[in-house]
Amino acid sequence: MRLIRSRHDTRSAILGYLWCSGGSFRPDLAEGVALTEASISRIISELKAEGVIEETRRAAPYRGGPSQFITLSREIAVAAIEISNNRLYSAVGTLAGETLSSEHYDLADGLGAAQVEATVTRAVRDLAAWAMRRGITLEQLAMSIPGYDPDLRASPIVAVDVDKLDALCQREMPQTPLRMTNSMVARAVAHRLQMGTGVLGGSYFFVFVGHGVGAAIVDELAESGDVETCEIGHVVVDPGGGPCRCGHVGCLETLVSTVALADILNVEESDLLGRGDRWPDDFRISKTARADIKTRLDRLGLAIGNALNLTRQSNVVIAGWPSALPAEERNAVLDAIGRSRLGGVQGIALTFSDASLGREPRSGLALAAFSFIRRSGERRAQGKQLISS
Repeated sequence: MRLIRSRHDTRSAILGYLWCSGGSFRPDLAEGVALTEASISRIISELKAEGVIEETRRAAPYRGGPSQFITLSREIAVAAIEISNNRLYSAVGTLAGETLSSEHYDLADGLGAAQVEATVTRAVRDLAAWAMRRGITLEQLAMSIPGYDPDLRASPIVAVDVDKLDALCQREMPQTPLRMTNSMVARAVAHRLQMGTGVLGGSYFFVFVGHGVGAAIVDELAESGDVETCEIGHVVVDPGGGPCRCGHVGCLETLVSTVALADILNVEESDLLGRGDRWPDDFRISKTARADIKTRLDRLGLAIGNALNLTRQSNVVIAGWPSALPAEERNAVLDAIGRSRLGGVQGIALTFSDASLGREPRSGLALAAFSFIRRSGERRAQGKQLISS
């Protein structure tokens, strides 16, 4: 079925497919966006002329097949600021996924508004100065903030005043479009890029279990790229439990975050995050610790099952520290989903993705690239310098 699209939508569809697939021959691209090669030819020429995509020769996939391979440009820069793991990360990368610069600043949980503002201000100014010194035009800036809600002036997780932050970015990078969003949106967008195109064939419930715990509904085939977040980490599961950084007590996050896991293992959270998918092999896990971890996984599964009673998603993908556990231990999650979801686990497909721990600011840069794509790749009107080596 061929779709009727506006010029903006067609551009976004082409760029989104190239972004997820890592590049494509024209026939595959046409099929992927459900248009004829003739229909997208003018848009491809337009995007090439603007420097948004590149077309190079590559060995044909079959005898007599196409040899022109299309990718996103390596000459377009996007930037990100990502708050995660008691740090603020800032980075500049290319639309094609190369990281050009990455810095981090300490930003511990619970800091007051003045301290947070000072750190964020320093990071934004350093980022703008880095690009200016190199003559690099930043086509998009994305900011990933835990607990961000467009209806709230400040996040309940990190004391960021979004109005002041917006004004700061306007002063330091006045021509660069800004997108501020919840950290879970950035995680979900980065995961969608990691998956590629058409893996699950529709929407899925994505859960990330790290320093923060969150969930989102993602439609991998939706051209809008909309991500609907779900604050599953701040569902209260034990009213008599410990305090959470959101201000409540007994949240799921207090039981299953990497902060909680590090406490069980008696290690520093930073060491745990640095091990990524290797953490179960790198740390000694006692019998008592394994039993505790299984109890925490059970709570996670109960929360997911209850969430599925509301969202009615059949595909569930979990990333974060549970992904690195052996399958027999991860089964505790599925068992708990079955105990809390109406109808049990019938029809549920549960997948564990890469842990994706300690890879910041990859999610922020993915969000920046995707935000540029959702704007249909419209370049800034002035100062379109190429990225220097």
